[in-house]
Amino acid sequence: MQRLALPRHETRKPDFSLAMVNIVLLLVLFFIVVGAPADPAERDLRLPEVRDLPIEALPRPLLRLTSGDGLVLDGQIVARAALVAAIRQGDGPQVVHLLVARDHDARSVLALSAELGGAGAQVKLVTVRSDPGGRGTE
Repeated sequence: MQRLALPRHETRKPDFSLAMVNIVLLLVLFFIVVGAPADPAERDLRLPEVRDLPIEALPRPLLRLTSGDGLVLDGQIVARAALVAAIRQGDGPQVVHLLVARDHDARSVLALSAELGGAGAQVKLVTVRSDPGGRGTE
């Protein structure tokens, strides 16, 4: 009697690519749904603004950066180089409260802060109120 040869079955590896695509799509859908705010009113979030800023109540020395990059220290116009030199010599203020309009150029604010900090002063930023039109006032 002769034995019948059984058909050879090749071992096939399962293909997980379809399952992986389904999982990724479900995760994307999950993050889209969870990432969106539940309440549409939350999208209209506005940061608080100071309406009335009593200049006389602010800490001193107060260094105000004007629109033309001019400096006013406690009501007196001061040259930038003279202020930096006074701080380096120890004659100037060691803590400076910098008052800047919110629409002022950030590069000039950072440059002034770095220059004053490099001279040895501690720089603290103070914000300026804005009028109803949205422009910064000084």
